[in-house]
Amino acid sequence: MIKYLASRNKGSLKGKKIGFTYLDVGYGREPIPLFKALAKEMGFKLMLLPVGVKEMQNQASHWLQVRKERPDYMVIWGWGAMTPTAIKEAAKIRFKMENFIGVWWSGSQVDVKPAGKGAVGYHAMTFHGTSTDIPVFKDIIKHVVEGPGKTLTKKAEDVKEIYYMRGVFNAAIVAEAIRNAQKITGKKVITGSDMRKGLETLELTPARIKAAGFEGFMDSMKITCKDHAGAHRMFVQRWDGKEWKKASDWITPMKEKVRPMLEEAAAKYVADKKDWVTQKCS
Repeated sequence: MIKYLASRNKGSLKGKKIGFTYLDVGYGREPIPLFKALAKEMGFKLMLLPVGVKEMQNQASHWLQVRKERPDYMVIWGWGAMTPTAIKEAAKIRFKMENFIGVWWSGSQVDVKPAGKGAVGYHAMTFHGTSTDIPVFKDIIKHVVEGPGKTLTKKAEDVKEIYYMRGVFNAAIVAEAIRNAQKITGKKVITGSDMRKGLETLELTPARIKAAGFEGFMDSMKITCKDHAGAHRMFVQRWDGKEWKKASDWITPMKEKVRPMLEEAAAKYVADKKDWVTQKCS
């Protein structure tokens, strides 16, 4: 997100004010240490705007504060009802939607449609494509959606929902891990331990992604025992009032800044836990 916003300002956020509104639980607070470090390093001012669980559908006072402090950009780390409420409130105070960007769990149709035209221009991060014009989705529509009794999804239009696509994305990784586990163990019916091996040695190359019908939809990835995340690239999508459109190229994460902070936090977490067993990787 920060790299994207910087790219819109000739690579610099110096002197800018970024508002960060987040669900006030562990999930929402996770980025704060990084954002504070980047604010100091890059010279932007960070405005924190926590939203309690009970306040998710009542954020009028929060956005009055936004109107008063006038940040250049707003970032939302939302969940559930928090995001559509925030977008509606942002529209009420006429905050420029082009300068409002959400985390990947704040970027679906259900987040923007309640605000109607007011949501046009809103941005969100994503790690998978926004178009169903690829082989795998054409097959899903033909063999699953249009196949009688095979799904609760009754029309092809529903397949275009971001969270439906995310489900397919997740299913693809699971399926490929099963396939990998079968290959490396020689088993048809695998165990949980086998599945772990399949996941921890999973490599999705551009060639394999194309063969599976996902070309242009997902980025290549390599998962190992030491790195379950892989620090994969993402891009920004923009809501045009009818659908999500790709709004940036793939963006490489700041792994050199994020990873040390994650490892430090993990070490601190287990420091007082004498019985903690850390996985050993060969």
